[in-house]
This record gives sequence, structure tokens and C-alpha cells, in this order.
Amino acid sequence: MAINLSDYKCQFCGKTATNFVFAAFTCDDPVCIEKARVERGGPGGHMKRKMEGRPITPEEICGVEPKKE
Repeated sequence: MAINLSDYKCQFCGKTATNFVFAAFTCDDPVCIEKARVERGGPGGHMKRKMEGRPITPEEICGVEPKKE
């Protein structure tokens, strides 16, 4: 199944997404890509999300409402 990235917005600035990196939709801006890396928590970020009780894939993809913090 292919994902059309133009259907999604950058999670950090709201521009049209052109990348899916570090489990986040991002634009080409290096600042947004770095924010995605930091948010994920590094190479083991999927495990960080799992420990927080969040799905390891972005909530938008798996259809789960994000937890309110």
C-alpha cells in the first residue's frame, strides 16, 4: 500500500509533507526533521512511544486519538 505524502501535513510547521522520517510526517525543512528526531527519542524512539502507552506508528495512520497531556 503506497502513501500519498501530499495528503498529509508536516507535524511541526503545517506545510505539505514530503517525508516520513522518525515516525513523523515532515516537510523538507531540516529544522522540522530535527524536531521529529528529538520527539521520537533517538533510534529506540518506537520503544519510548510504546512505554508511554502510545502506538509505535503515528496516531493519524493507525486511527487512534492522541492522548491529551
